[in-house]
Amino acid sequence: MRLEHALDDVACERGQHPALVLANGDALSFDALVARSRVFAAALLSRGIKPGDRVAIVSRHDLDAASLFWAVLRVGGIVVWLNDDARNADLPYVLESATPTAIFVQTQKHRALFDSVGAPYNNVMMLSELHNTEQRRAGHTLPTLDDDQAPAVIIYTSGSSGKPKGVCLSHRNILCVDRAVIEHMPIRPDDSYMMVVPLHYVHGLMQLTVHALAGATVHFFDNFLFPKKVIDAIRTTGVRGFSGVPFHFNALISRGGLLEASLPDLRWMTVTGGKLAADTIISIIDHFGDLDFHIAYGQTECAPRATALHPSLIRSKPDSVGRAIPGVTVTLVNEQGDIVADGEVGEVVVAGDNIMLGYWNDAPATSEAIDAQGRLRTGDLGRIDADGDLWLVGRRSAMIKSAGERIVPEELERALMAHAAVEDAVVVGVDDELLGQRVVAHLQFLTQDADDTNVASVRKQMSQTVALARLPREYHVWPEFPRKANGKPDRVAMLRQTTTHD
Repeated sequence: MRLEHALDDVACERGQHPALVLANGDALSFDALVARSRVFAAALLSRGIKPGDRVAIVSRHDLDAASLFWAVLRVGGIVVWLNDDARNADLPYVLESATPTAIFVQTQKHRALFDSVGAPYNNVMMLSELHNTEQRRAGHTLPTLDDDQAPAVIIYTSGSSGKPKGVCLSHRNILCVDRAVIEHMPIRPDDSYMMVVPLHYVHGLMQLTVHALAGATVHFFDNFLFPKKVIDAIRTTGVRGFSGVPFHFNALISRGGLLEASLPDLRWMTVTGGKLAADTIISIIDHFGDLDFHIAYGQTECAPRATALHPSLIRSKPDSVGRAIPGVTVTLVNEQGDIVADGEVGEVVVAGDNIMLGYWNDAPATSEAIDAQGRLRTGDLGRIDADGDLWLVGRRSAMIKSAGERIVPEELERALMAHAAVEDAVVVGVDDELLGQRVVAHLQFLTQDADDTNVASVRKQMSQTVALARLPREYHVWPEFPRKANGKPDRVAMLRQTTTHD
């Protein structure tokens, strides 16, 4: 089955139920979403879009953008979600890689992005143009499509170094994860969800399709500058679900008042895309009582979920990411690709229908990521406990080698986050003539009124809990971490930081 066919099946049962709701109250029912996507599909056909063509979308949360996503699938096209950040230096490369036949933008500001990089003007159109009455009367017949292994989307990853890679996901890839999430969480038709992540981030795409296929409602809220407004929106809309990366949860607590809020309708939360401190997770559970808290792990390349920790295990294993979701297999291998012994650290390898088709137009990178058995080599290091739950310990590529020591940055980051004053921490390795690499810690404190005192306190606590050879040699303080579009800290930007605390 293809994604658009699954949506049509849901609409037959949930026709008048709201599918998408904007913060201003504008909404589309499932019937209206299907109808609008069919109108837009006819408009695409009238513009000559054919199966296999890439159609790029640049938009914040928007009903037309979401409808266009389904429309592109109906004509056999491939959706390319693009970052709407005007500072996106990778845009020329992404356009050259994806070569979209058409680009649809939400605003004139977005359109100016493409004028600045020399994209053909007749190739860039406003989303509003899809409502053109002439196109409504075009009468084009939608093609008959049944290949669930055909590409559905290309999502360009924001890697920490080098050029972004275009992760190509098929209908089958996305449906594999959607069905597993609906089953193991579960997501029910009467559920509703607050989306704060952007649609060009794979987590946003997954939540859009998961809730569509479950017959549930997505509430869009894409302004995270004011976390208190997010809390207010969760309360007033009565949504039952919320998800985000650690940055979102930390901001909701430190600046949004999450742990003082009354949110009686909220039933579940999910954190993914990084490690949220165990104490923070427990404090959220303690505050809300019967809230189900899910920890999920995966990558864009596995559409994007591989494992999840059951809420019943959160108190006993808040540092674990759980076990494989239904239909997916997770194993640990050594450098030769052989499965490691029980309890040993190895690279996380994922297999199943969720594994990407490959990187768009990049066969060498694809062969590095997907082995001869069709398994995804994630580059993450972990160990599996006696119960079968996965514990991540770091990235293979991020491992720091300092004075003969092999140091996993994430282990030091957890130690730093254990300090009461630290809101977020990132550890990097910097080239050093004497040590090979020296360990450098970047810190974001809960308050910025006593940085020097806090750094001294962190140094003292680290010296009591971490071996001398593994201690950070430098500490850098940020009022706010620079972050990538997906909310994760921008490690490259941090490497440029020159102010030190000695």
